[in-house]
Amino acid sequence: MNLIKTMILGDAARAGKNGVLWNMIASLLYSLQSAVLLLVVTRSAGLVDGGIFTICYTVTQMFTTVGSYGMRDFQVSDAKDTYGFATYYTSRLVTVGLMVMTCMGYALIRGYTGQKLLLIAILCVYRIVEDVEDVFDGHMQKVMRLDVAARIQAWRLIGAMVVFAAVFLVTKDLTAACVALTVSAAVLSFVFVALSMGTFPEMRCALSATGLFPLLRQCLPLCLGGFLYNYLVNAPKYAIDRNLNEEMQTVFNILFMPIFAVNMLSMFIFKPLVAKMGVLWNTGEEKKLVGMILKQCLWIVLITVTLCAAGFVAGCPVLGAIYGTDLSAYRAQFVLLIAFGGIAAFVAFFVVVLTIIRRQWVVIVAYAVGSLMEGLLVDRVVARFGLHGAGWMYGAGMGAVCLILLAACLWAMHFGGKERE
Repeated sequence: MNLIKTMILGDAARAGKNGVLWNMIASLLYSLQSAVLLLVVTRSAGLVDGGIFTICYTVTQMFTTVGSYGMRDFQVSDAKDTYGFATYYTSRLVTVGLMVMTCMGYALIRGYTGQKLLLIAILCVYRIVEDVEDVFDGHMQKVMRLDVAARIQAWRLIGAMVVFAAVFLVTKDLTAACVALTVSAAVLSFVFVALSMGTFPEMRCALSATGLFPLLRQCLPLCLGGFLYNYLVNAPKYAIDRNLNEEMQTVFNILFMPIFAVNMLSMFIFKPLVAKMGVLWNTGEEKKLVGMILKQCLWIVLITVTLCAAGFVAGCPVLGAIYGTDLSAYRAQFVLLIAFGGIAAFVAFFVVVLTIIRRQWVVIVAYAVGSLMEGLLVDRVVARFGLHGAGWMYGAGMGAVCLILLAACLWAMHFGGKERE
């Protein structure tokens, strides 16, 4: 146990540098988890099981925003300790309960039965593990030990993925593998958090209703924004599930993966500059801020164009070889999806800008418009045009959101009524 404790806690003197590194590792692992698990399932059991796993994983992923309630950044930035850790912990138990009810309700309304319903229930428990751990990780980050929080997340993800892969390769049973994923994640999370509690005395599993409802009320817009964004991203997958088949679901998800590469690379560039951008806005140095924003936009364009070129040359052959699937007919769509990933990266960046200049409410409006548009059109488009229609609907939804956010940024930069801290 001492070795594990040392592995998790690391060196407090190097917490800053290690935090950046381990946060990058944990973020990459989290983004790649669905791709790795899908790879295991597809290579071992084929496209049908891959499609079943994908839609079940996607449904619970959408509702995990209810479980986390968008509270992590709020908790980390609560410098005045308006709410104690016990209140954050209690609120998380409330929100994960709400997540289970809404997720299972959605599954029943959508008509999922048998294996799909069972897998969604199991993966719901897995999301509980993630979201409850997140409140502990948030406290660690708040007290400047992001390195510990990121290590816990990274090692949990690695361990759970290894266990899932081992069980599925032996049994070829999705249910058994998902149970193994959930149990291993719960055990690892419990052990890692328990071993770190001595270093963070405020971190206790105590219940408190003090400030509970004000906290939930304040974070509700963050929860709604996260939920709408997840729906926006995953609406084409739901339409494929309703109108096409499991094989097409697997193919689309393989093609969809590079979108996260564009977003992740872009975030690595602009996330470290958020604090500096906030200072420029609050000190009235709009010209410097605009220059910095334009520079980041050029970086996003450069990353997107580079990945589009690489995707056109080698994307489909490489992914096809990895997943054992012929993707040669989808080269044009693959490049388009990477380009749409660039639009998604702009959306993520504009959300940061609007948060800095205190126009967060626009984000919910933009996501609502994009989600409404996709919700009204996606089934008809996918039913008629198949996977190509799914790709275009994703791009159209993100494009609408991007235009609204861009307009809001320009308006706030050029007109009065600025709110500075």
